[in-house]
Amino acid sequence: MSAALIGPAAASLGLQILLQPYGAGRQLGRAACTCVGLVYPAYRSLEAVEAQPPNQQAINKWLIYFSVYGLMTAAERPLDSLLQWVPYFHAVKVVLLVWLQSSSYEGAQRLYREGLRPWLATWQPSIDDFLASLLRALRRPELLLVAEGLHVFCSKTPVLEWFVRGPNGRPQQRRPAFLTDGRSSPDEPWRRR
Repeated sequence: MSAALIGPAAASLGLQILLQPYGAGRQLGRAACTCVGLVYPAYRSLEAVEAQPPNQQAINKWLIYFSVYGLMTAAERPLDSLLQWVPYFHAVKVVLLVWLQSSSYEGAQRLYREGLRPWLATWQPSIDDFLASLLRALRRPELLLVAEGLHVFCSKTPVLEWFVRGPNGRPQQRRPAFLTDGRSSPDEPWRRR
């Protein structure tokens, strides 16, 4: 067989497998969603941050994209058992992810401006209150003791010790206010204000 026939035949076979609604196509669809939805945007985000000087416009674009992607994923997870039976779900999701990232359509920015921003403006005080009460609950003395014990355990375990190192590469003391809402003193995280 000549190379001229193998290329189109391989592309046709790959497309047929990808577009199968169930079976191998579903697994390839998930892999395609991961590559298109996470790997490429992560690379572009790192590229924007590492640019000299950092490209603030690109950083904002990818921050909005990951916010939309995160909310989309959070909504998708509870429906996962149903969505696995929707034919061509992953192919449609790949197209949606490309639309969200596209510079021509700016789908993520559009969803943010027209949907998320108005919703957030309405619900932000309620969400902030809920998060503040959750953080206060997590600062109970018994939970802080558990956190301290985990920190000590990790700092003395060779593999886990890496996770508690500071920016200088040395193990650091655990900060008492590891969860903060900006309302309490870092010295007294268990006291409500």
